[in-house]
Amino acid sequence: MAGSTNWWAVRWLRGQLPELIASGAISSENARAIERHYGSADSRSNFGFVLLAIVGSALVGAGVILLIAHNWDELSRATRSAIAFLPLIIAQALGLFVLMRRNDSQAWRESVAILDVAAVATAISLISQTYQIQGTFADFMFVWLVLSIPIVYLFQTTFGAVVYIIGTIVWLVSEVSWRFPKPEQLRFWPLLLLVAPFYYMQVRRGRTSRQTFTLSIVLVIAAIFGINAVAEATRASLGSVAFAGLFAGIYICGITFFQETDSEALSFLGVIGGLGVAITTVILSIQDIWHKTQLFSWQTTLTGVNRSISISILLFFPSAAILLAGWIFARRRRVGFSISAVALPVFAGAAWLIANAGPTTVHSEDTRYSLAAALLFDVYGLVLGVELLARGIRSRSIARANFGLAVIAALAIARFFDSDFTFLTRGFGFVSVGIGFLVANLILFKKKVTT
Repeated sequence: MAGSTNWWAVRWLRGQLPELIASGAISSENARAIERHYGSADSRSNFGFVLLAIVGSALVGAGVILLIAHNWDELSRATRSAIAFLPLIIAQALGLFVLMRRNDSQAWRESVAILDVAAVATAISLISQTYQIQGTFADFMFVWLVLSIPIVYLFQTTFGAVVYIIGTIVWLVSEVSWRFPKPEQLRFWPLLLLVAPFYYMQVRRGRTSRQTFTLSIVLVIAAIFGINAVAEATRASLGSVAFAGLFAGIYICGITFFQETDSEALSFLGVIGGLGVAITTVILSIQDIWHKTQLFSWQTTLTGVNRSISISILLFFPSAAILLAGWIFARRRRVGFSISAVALPVFAGAAWLIANAGPTTVHSEDTRYSLAAALLFDVYGLVLGVELLARGIRSRSIARANFGLAVIAALAIARFFDSDFTFLTRGFGFVSVGIGFLVANLILFKKKVTT
């Protein structure tokens, strides 16, 4: 099926065809047959046509709204109400036609879904303006999201799901108050979970497809926004632990469930999770992150049940990552992921316990507890980088080996700005890392030449 085609692997394979022909591994006839096969898969996917159809539908909807707005003030309330529901009725009729006659066409489904979503927003905004219904932008977004999610499942629209997820982020940003957190912002997680069954169905259809890749990226971004909002609302310094669990879990899932058994290349989720683990490690090695500080006079936090729910959300991510890793270890003798990367939530939790063992201080005041937590992550980051380097050398992967060295280099750069080392010490550190890059690449190059 076209939906299950690994387009990353196809791109790589096409780049290898000239070399395979030159070495005599395959004939020119076989290369042309491979091109024809994947060329037909590309034509069946019609990705470009779908994208153009979506853009065209959006432009038509915007043009209709502008035409109506030109004489809006001169119309009566009854006329305004009829006009408000007219695009929705037309979109519903067109949607019924697509479901009955064009349901096998992705371009039709995506286009009609976007028209339906736009028509819902138009009806809500015009009726609210006509009858002076009071409310905030966040209220408008919440109603729009609740009414739009059935469209995603009805038309099986990936682009509609992406728009919905982005809408949840917009709603969260408009709802969040960084000074005075509100319990209403916790609704973000139920809103985001509404699209989870659709994502699961998309993964079942094709876990390496463009649609799954796009949805995964947007979901990761939405989760980052959600964790940050909850962490700010509780101010319990648990955001670092939650992010560690999030990226470790993404890395585990990417390597375990999205990795092709016959491919040496990492899956897209594996790459995202690995980058997240590395970036989180470098950030948590900074001492200022671990300060246990007092609140300002104008700051408040969620209390009672809402605070308990928020803390449970933050602790869910590291707990899920640790349980998932334990389950995989129990079921498999050999795992494909880095042990150090999977251990990130454990080290983040240990550093949190160390940092919170000390007394509360004023902002930006260094303590031996925050220093100990940062040093723990310095050691962890070094171990992570060395393990990734060793795994890259063993698998003869230049990219993986350089990634491990990049983690070590990032730690060295962070210490350049975060410590009182002399320029001589820093210089020796950078020279050592640079020599490590050169030596590792030389070893890998010799191994590739030998094989």
